[in-house]
Amino acid sequence: MVLAVTRRGAFSIAAVGILAAVALGAGAPSNAAGAAEPKSASPAATAAPESPQAGDVPLLVSTAWVAEHLEDPEVLLLHVAMLNMAPPEAFIPGAAVLDYHSIETSEGLAIELPSPQQLVSVFRVSGVSNDKHVVLYGGGAAHIAARAFVTLEYLGHPRVSVMDGGIQTWAHEGRPTVSEAGKATPGDFVPKINTDILVDAAWIKERLGDPRIALIDARPASQYAGRSNRGLREGHIPGAGNIYFVELLESEDLPRLKPRTEAEALFAAAGAEPGDTIVSYCQIGMRASYNYLIARHLGYDVKFYDASWQEWGADESLPAQTGSGR
Repeated sequence: MVLAVTRRGAFSIAAVGILAAVALGAGAPSNAAGAAEPKSASPAATAAPESPQAGDVPLLVSTAWVAEHLEDPEVLLLHVAMLNMAPPEAFIPGAAVLDYHSIETSEGLAIELPSPQQLVSVFRVSGVSNDKHVVLYGGGAAHIAARAFVTLEYLGHPRVSVMDGGIQTWAHEGRPTVSEAGKATPGDFVPKINTDILVDAAWIKERLGDPRIALIDARPASQYAGRSNRGLREGHIPGAGNIYFVELLESEDLPRLKPRTEAEALFAAAGAEPGDTIVSYCQIGMRASYNYLIARHLGYDVKFYDASWQEWGADESLPAQTGSGR
């Protein structure tokens, strides 16, 4: 079992092992970013590694794809929202709601994964089953739905997508909305824990300087360079490139992915080459979720450092680098 990271407030190796054993027994117009339009999917930018995604399920789908599948009984549409901070005022018809805060814990480090048992329970209540194609979308920041995507990938769900552009793009295109979320029929999701996507500080430290590992910091340039540290040590992990997640978007108002070639160029400029393994991190594991999603969409092998700079920066024994260079 690989790197089921034990931290304060996070899951444990023992919990992962127990649950894994139980599981074994039991339309944006012209969408140049590559989000799937109806009945089509984009090729990967590089040879994609074997993935927990099944068949031809795309990681990003367009608003047009979602509109075509609103009545599809095999599709479960989930609106991911921070219900206690910004309750949604509009939903795509038929979408159930998933509370962002039900799939994270801030006991100890902020925004960590709860135990697998808790996560599975939440997703079952939300209607998730193994045979459903789960399509996530959100409102506000693009990383909200992406964090749910990372979580379901960790749990090994075989068919998960994110709707590119969120509810903002859906509404901007004049598509129908309703004022209340749909009621989910409880699902029977059985996880197949995918611990390989998660890494910790020790894993990264052992691989600093490895040319096959591309660390990508999803924070703003000021935090990456050390000009602003938000109460933590200044700087970034040595060797890490910087893609502030917003740079991947057409705009924050309409948070669609930029054209694919532009997204590829940003990763290349940050030091990611074809065949590299990308490790996505940020301050607390939120913004890194979007970079993780897009790197996966582009065909990279990707890992997720959930504790991020809040752990690395707090440990004076770990190296840090300031300035705009890697």
